[in-house]
Amino acid sequence: MTVKPLPVPPLEDTLSRFLTAAEPLVDPETLERTREQTERFASEEGPRLQAALEEFARAEDAEGRSWLSREWLNGYLTVRTPLPLTTSVGFQITGDYGAPGLGRAAELVYRAASVHLRQVRGETPQEVDPRGNPVSMTQWECLTGGVRHPRPERDEIRRPGWAASSSGAGTGGAPAADAAEIGVIHRGRLYALPVSTGDRRPVPLRTVAEGLRAVLERDEPRETELPFGALSYLGSEAAAPLLDRLTGNPHNAEVYERLTRMLFVVHLVEARAELEEHLERAAFEVGHAWAYKPITYEVCLEDDWLAMHVEHSTVDGATILAVAGALQEVAVPEEAPLPDAPAPSALTWDLTSGLRADLVTAVAAYRAEAAMLGVHRVVVPRPHRAELPFRISDDAAQQLVMLLAQLATYGRVRGVYEAVDMREYRAGRTECLRPVTPQAVAFVRALHEHTATEGLFTAALDAHRDWVKACKSARGVDRHLLGLALMARELGEPSEFLASPALAAVRHDFLSTTSIGGPDAIVRYAFAPTTPEGFGVTYTAGTDGYEFCVNHRRDTSEDLEGFAHNLAAAADTLWEFVGTLHP
Repeated sequence: MTVKPLPVPPLEDTLSRFLTAAEPLVDPETLERTREQTERFASEEGPRLQAALEEFARAEDAEGRSWLSREWLNGYLTVRTPLPLTTSVGFQITGDYGAPGLGRAAELVYRAASVHLRQVRGETPQEVDPRGNPVSMTQWECLTGGVRHPRPERDEIRRPGWAASSSGAGTGGAPAADAAEIGVIHRGRLYALPVSTGDRRPVPLRTVAEGLRAVLERDEPRETELPFGALSYLGSEAAAPLLDRLTGNPHNAEVYERLTRMLFVVHLVEARAELEEHLERAAFEVGHAWAYKPITYEVCLEDDWLAMHVEHSTVDGATILAVAGALQEVAVPEEAPLPDAPAPSALTWDLTSGLRADLVTAVAAYRAEAAMLGVHRVVVPRPHRAELPFRISDDAAQQLVMLLAQLATYGRVRGVYEAVDMREYRAGRTECLRPVTPQAVAFVRALHEHTATEGLFTAALDAHRDWVKACKSARGVDRHLLGLALMARELGEPSEFLASPALAAVRHDFLSTTSIGGPDAIVRYAFAPTTPEGFGVTYTAGTDGYEFCVNHRRDTSEDLEGFAHNLAAAADTLWEFVGTLHP
């Protein structure tokens, strides 16, 4: 099935939509100046940059990429700050994998190994969107393992390069000498556990359980000061030279190569916790992952917690949703354990006293920064569809609730980012929907002042729907302007428009928001806010309500308590208004 290439939107459409996005966020004087800058851009450098981008797109299409591919990846790989505090995400997932304990952990690992090994064998089925269109499978490549390798200026993605099958396959389904391994983190220590047979099939569930039991029975003391994965929580600026020093030792270089080849890592958590605490720990706390691996799973042995820590460079939430769904669909056969399965082996770093001291100092600084990040959950009512006067998009409703909460808390509205899946295009990632439309602002202002009308409401819903359609048809604003800025840089052509305050205001995301729909595979997730004063908000539609996970900085996020309170109040206000409407 062929995935269509990512088109370059018409210049005039993007500029018109940009002005609409800027209108609610800047004062009238700035808006008028921005209109003048936009007109000059449209008649002067804009067409030249557009032509260059279209030519670049044709060249990239011929290579099987999109015009956005390399610049998008480069934006991630040049991040120098700690990934868990910048771009990585902690997802709580769900699945009927049994009661808490060793058996449930083993079933999660077996299911994950099945899905990852299927990708290694090249047998992952083609994914399609709800309309039956094929989507790009590029992001699934992260399931084969590998690492993001920190470098001083730009990191590298290193993949294992699996052979199609093992020439040294063991007999009777036994693991081969080069069987695929996973990493098991327990009490801050890492163990390598083989999970595949010679033909890249998962070992039996009972063999996985025996391996995990062997890890637990070691009963090693907890490594608290410097867990195995501690270095990976440092940003590349600090991590790259430390990793070079670490792997200068041949033993450590071998451990790092083994870590790189692992399909994934799983963290066995011993202590039960409240949901918010689990989320914060999985996303931000040192030692829960090798944070430069694409995926680290997490399972608590004492409660229902299941999670994935995801490094975001090469994979987005929609693919992680598909992976979490694929785990649920794995059939677990009743098989006898392998008679001669290799035992898990402990992997350790050989640290000089100087390197250890430097790592301890750097990790302490990370912990101090991570302690500033928190997650606050707010659940608000949601009427049953039968109670609504007409169809109201859950996504639009939740964005209107957040917008009204902004207005009620701060007396003004600021920029909001909403991610939209774009994988139906070649090498597709995400587009940015800008939900703070003039129509939405007019409606929530009227709602706040008790003067809202059905006309204002439907105009806000229509404007949101128009943005959704534009993004899904590759006619969003943010990515196109990113491409034009890339061309300006390549051609050495400065642009007043691309440096305008209005464009900066549109891109300054007081709320960075994202939703993956309902809680059937991914329940909720945590990530760092993208602005010091703002929030990262994940929102999920349940049967009877909407849940907002408000990710915040304890030191700088602006009035968390007021915003959280007004989310609930805004939902009440919205649905009270909707109740006055008639079909």
